[in-house]
Parts: sequence; structure tokens; C-alpha cells
Amino acid sequence: MINRNESRSKNIQFLMDYVKNQYGSKDNQLRQNNWVSFAGLPGIFVRHLPKKDLDNVPFIADLDREMWASIFQMDLNEVYTDPDAYLEFELRKKVYAYQNFFDDNPLTDAITMWFGVGYCESLLGIPQEPAQSGHEPWVGKISIIKEKADLDKIPIPDFYNFASAKLVHIFYARIMEQVGEDFKVIFPEWDFGLFGIATHLRGMENLSIDFIDDPVFVHELMKFLLRVKKSWSLERAKFLGVAPQPLYIANDDVNVPIISPKAYREFILPYEKEISLFHGGIDYWHSCGRIDPVLKDIMEIPSLKMVHISPWTDIEKAVSVANHDIILEIVLNPVDDVEKATSQEMKEKLRRIKDCCQGLHYTVRADAFQIVSTLENDLKQIKQWIEIAREELSYK
Repeated sequence: MINRNESRSKNIQFLMDYVKNQYGSKDNQLRQNNWVSFAGLPGIFVRHLPKKDLDNVPFIADLDREMWASIFQMDLNEVYTDPDAYLEFELRKKVYAYQNFFDDNPLTDAITMWFGVGYCESLLGIPQEPAQSGHEPWVGKISIIKEKADLDKIPIPDFYNFASAKLVHIFYARIMEQVGEDFKVIFPEWDFGLFGIATHLRGMENLSIDFIDDPVFVHELMKFLLRVKKSWSLERAKFLGVAPQPLYIANDDVNVPIISPKAYREFILPYEKEISLFHGGIDYWHSCGRIDPVLKDIMEIPSLKMVHISPWTDIEKAVSVANHDIILEIVLNPVDDVEKATSQEMKEKLRRIKDCCQGLHYTVRADAFQIVSTLENDLKQIKQWIEIAREELSYK
């Protein structure tokens, strides 16, 4: 009788062999030919930098991790607490997507390590909410800077010995043991934007008041978080024997009108410029919020390569201020543009994107899918969108 651990071990080996065998296949090479490289270090969702002057528009469809868990009937709590379950989950995602989604997403030899929203905050003392009831881990809801003097009480996180850091090292060691030299295991980088972490430490309401009443304190908080970020990145680089690498930065809290363009320019942009200089570039700047009022400012970040244009951002306004040297990642609304869309609506949306982006360097992405109707029906809709995107985006 094979026990559960032996069964999982055999399945992991089977999946790794499949990825290795298909990695150099003609089909995968065709997919890889659309991209220059990863956009920064792969995090929760791997981003790729598209090549310039292609005849087609590269596109990718990807699911939310909660939907992946439903497909595989895996418990996300186990995925985030057992490194073997985590590795199996990541490999199953790769293989299922490659076999079922005929987009431009290639098989890669990278195993990303992602511990959920709120992981960085957990290193600073905000307990992260664990994965439960089919949902991922999430940022804790307790702000720990209740009084401004509390900022001085927060230590720089220990890269090795904080509880959250120890968990990452346990996962990394075990996954490295499992995959050997056949895969690259991506140790987590501090890739969340400073402003988002600041809002969780201080609370959005308090921080908004601080913008007006005490801008000096806001800068002290941002400078502290910049020191924390650099400390983690330097320790990570030292641990891995590499230099700090260009970054993928997640910035969902930069969202107008949650923050004004003036506040972005004063309290956030200077630190993002410094982060880019520290890392040798920001390959990918991400926000699921509305950024067209600040996109021109974002484009000032040195060595910036690609910016996420969410469905909440006005695409015409974004295109009007776009720097032609910076890639736009045009992202669809997963529900309105795919899961609840008719085939004609899918076509019209993609044609509008092409019309808006004429002459620009861009890619298209549909992601963050969760179950809206039924798993079967939603997957059918996603596959239909991929077929339509293949037809509509095969030429510019």
C-alpha cells in the first residue's frame, strides 16, 4: 500500500519529468519565442517581457490560486504549510496550463515561492491570516503603528530567525532538495510596494490624515520601510550569492482616488525611484487599481521596463501618456471581459485594445480568474477567450 507521502513524491517526479521533457519541445519554443525574459523575479504570477517588433501580440491567460486549488481539489492551507504540497501545486499549475490553455505562456524551469498577501507585513509584526476555507493567506487586519512613536519600536526583520523567515527557509531547503539542479527555485524577494505596507502598518485612515497633518512622519515611515526592503534584498542576495536583481514591484494600493496624484509624487515616487536604482531597474510595475492619473509620473522611474494597465485604468488616457520605450501590459476584467462575456464582446474588447495600442510595445493578459458560475463553465469561457485572442492577436 502506497502512503500519501509516497504518492505525492511519485507525482512530483512525474510532473518534473513532464516539464523537463516538454521544455525544449517545438510548441514550447514557439511560446518562448514571444518573450525576452521574465519581468523581474517571478513572484505569485510570472510575468514575461514581450519581444519588440513581433507580428503578433503575445497574450496569456492565468487563474487565481483559489481556482487552481478547486481544479486540483487541493487544500490551500496544506499548500502553504507543507513544502511538498506547495511544489506539487506549482508543478500541476504549469502542466495543466500548458496542456489546456493554448496561449503564449511557456513552460519554465522556475519554481516560484509565494506566501500570500501580507507576508512582508508579517515580518514586521502584523500576524498574517492563514489560508482557510479555500482562500489564500491574507494580510492581517491589525495596524501596529497606533501612535507615531510605535514606529521606533519595530525592528528590522531578521532574514533568518523571524518565524515567517524561518518558514521560507524551510520551504526553500526542502524544494531545492526535491528538484535538484533541474529547476530554479526563486527565493522570495521583498517585492511589495512600500506604500501598501505603510497603509497596513499605520491604517489607511490614519495614514491619509498623516499626509496632511504630518508629512514629515510619512517620510520617516517610508524611509524606514525602504531600509527594511534594502536589508532583506541584500541579505537575500548574500544568501544566494548573487547581486540584487531587477524587481517586480506589486503596488495595488497605488489606486486613484485612494491616493491622489500629488500624494503619489510626494510620498511614493521618490522611494520607487530609489528602489529602481538599488535594484538596477524595475522590470515590472504592477497595480490592479486605477493609475492613468499617475502613469506619466510612474514613467519617470529609471530603468522601468513594463507597467500593468488594469481594467480600472482608462486605456485611452494611459496610451496618450505612454512612453514608447516602456511596455504596457493590458489586463482584462476577468468577469466582464471573459467569464460573462459573449464571443462577440470578447472580440470587440480585443479589437479596441489593438486600435488603442497601435504603434506601442504591449502584451495582453487575462488573469485573476475565480469561479463565477461553475468551474466547468468558467473554464469553457476562458478557453473560448484564448481561441478568440489567438485569432484576434495573431497580427497587429
